Amino acid sequence: MANNRRGARRTSALTRASVRRGSGPRSPRPEEEEAATGRLRFVKSPTTWLLGIVLAVVTVTFQDVLTATVKTILPLDRVPDRLSPQNAVDVVEVKDVKDIGYYLVRDAGGDGEILEEISSGGSWREGRKVVDAGNAEWMITVQGRAAQQVRITDIVPVVEGGRCEKPLGGSLAHFPSQGVTDVIPLELEVDAPRPRLKISGKDGKDAQPFFTGPEAKHITLNQNETEAFIVRATSTTGYCRWRYRVHYEVGGSTAEMTISGPGGKPFELTARLTDASAYRKVYFPAFDCLPSGARPPTGWYEQTGAEYARDRRSGKVPPCPNG
Repeated sequence: MANNRRGARRTSALTRASVRRGSGPRSPRPEEEEAATGRLRFVKSPTTWLLGIVLAVVTVTFQDVLTATVKTILPLDRVPDRLSPQNAVDVVEVKDVKDIGYYLVRDAGGDGEILEEISSGGSWREGRKVVDAGNAEWMITVQGRAAQQVRITDIVPVVEGGRCEKPLGGSLAHFPSQGVTDVIPLELEVDAPRPRLKISGKDGKDAQPFFTGPEAKHITLNQNETEAFIVRATSTTGYCRWRYRVHYEVGGSTAEMTISGPGGKPFELTARLTDASAYRKVYFPAFDCLPSGARPPTGWYEQTGAEYARDRRSGKVPPCPNG
């Protein structure tokens, strides 16, 4: 029994007295007070703050140098980009640059107004339901937004509804428009069974696919670099509405985007009617007809579709109408 009592006294279990003694605050030792004071003095030191600022600047500079070094060593299309591939290309401008050609006016109400606006050089196309007829020319300017190079591999026209409709009727106007700048010229038969963007060969003959085929090409865009191209679209059989689906590669990924016409609407183009007499009215400038006598070819003229077809039935250039 005595041994048990002695063993109990040697146990390491905490007693209530020991817990109370250990729970109270303990006076710090002199060496601990000196260490804490030294640490506080070091933190408040101006030298310490200056050293921290220098280290922060060095860290940021090192990160920039490292990033630039990696971009120099690795190919541009292998460097990860912070920008989403879906936003790597921006459409800067979509502009109508048709030099001269025909336009279809769906709603020809107020014929006198149209002739007056055309004669005065007013913007008669604005606010009216006017559609390119026979051919259209659009200049599209795109810009690279990614930190690395973007490679446009294909631009595919996507026709609304999968096919073109019958040509539009109404009134026809022959009118010059803006000029054209020196950019990539592409051709498109939008009412073809499988429309593709093509580029003319030498002497403007034998147009070949631009993005596909044995001589396939692509368009590359570095960051903030712009590229413009003109699409000369034609239609001989129908009325077509379409947008462009752009396929491109960036940062080792593939993505696509859509290019629409002004205001987010589809591009549109109608074939000219084979019989001009089917048009209600036709508006044309003086250089479409021969001047009578010595009168210079100036001014604009209006005829009914039947009159216009009759005067041009012989295949020769008719004289300008009187009046």
